[in-house]
Amino acid sequence: MELFREPEDWQPAGIRTGWVACSDDVPVAVSLACRESGELLALAVDPEFRGQRLGRELLRQAEAWLFSHGWETISLAVDSGVPADFLLRQGWSAEGPAHEGRLIKKSDKPKLLLEEHWLEDPATGYGRLIRLSRGPADRTHPLCLILDGETYWRDMATGPVFRSIADSMPTGMTLAYIGHVSAADRHRDFTANVEYARFLGERVIPWLQQEVAGLADGGHLVVGLSLSGLMAVHLALRYPQLFGACISQSGSHWWDAEDFESVVERLEPVRGRFWLSVGTKETATDLRHPPTGLHQKISQIDGVKNAVRVLGEAGGVVNFHEFEGGHTGECWRDELKEAVRWCLMPEA
Repeated sequence: MELFREPEDWQPAGIRTGWVACSDDVPVAVSLACRESGELLALAVDPEFRGQRLGRELLRQAEAWLFSHGWETISLAVDSGVPADFLLRQGWSAEGPAHEGRLIKKSDKPKLLLEEHWLEDPATGYGRLIRLSRGPADRTHPLCLILDGETYWRDMATGPVFRSIADSMPTGMTLAYIGHVSAADRHRDFTANVEYARFLGERVIPWLQQEVAGLADGGHLVVGLSLSGLMAVHLALRYPQLFGACISQSGSHWWDAEDFESVVERLEPVRGRFWLSVGTKETATDLRHPPTGLHQKISQIDGVKNAVRVLGEAGGVVNFHEFEGGHTGECWRDELKEAVRWCLMPEA
């Protein structure tokens, strides 16, 4: 596979960025894009690894990133080396470009525009991408902190949902999508990791309060799903002065079922509003979750119901929503509007 030289301005939240697929820590596929020009620059897969959908996934990552910067049409030079027939099968077109020699793709979703910021914290060693949609600077408004950010804005396409909710609120709302790095990092960060909670509560939130005009001092909302739903609850419990509400969608409370009650007791009194949901089909038990092998002894439903009981008995205002379905983005997306309104606009 051809190696691409890394430009000097390639950095987190930079003008150009790339995505790499690895096998045993060795790069075997790469996609590259430029947000300033709305271009896909390159896409390459090692011949030995073709046929494993790596190209499709890395193309999806690059496309979504470009569209998230407000582009409604993105392009690629036909002489880039990317097979045109492959792109045509992925919804690209050779028709209607601004000039000859380019392929284009138009977004089939509402326009999305997110700022990108890279934030590091020497105290905890964390560095994460924050994708930001600002609320109104002329009035005090809350923050919606969204864990598993890429899953929400890219995979579930909830950007327009969150934005419409924010626009319907009298105060408005700032949206901050926190990026994750990998599946292994999700397992480490979201299993009630105290250092990750410190990064969010003591580095990310203060930075946002300085960066975003009009952002309130507290009363914010934290949102997560599956493992990040578990982390959202722990973050709201640990920093009640910051978070007045929490949405945990199919939160992985099977992980802490045995000691969640003792954790809550240490952090009492419990304040704020908690929306905890789970699907009727989330009944599987005794699972091992790759890549780290996290062991799920009990079902998602039983874990969430235990968390609902514990939070309610400790004084939290809890809404338990059992939806028809399983552990899927479609189910979570469908309940978001109702969940956010219940958390932030209880009088509506």
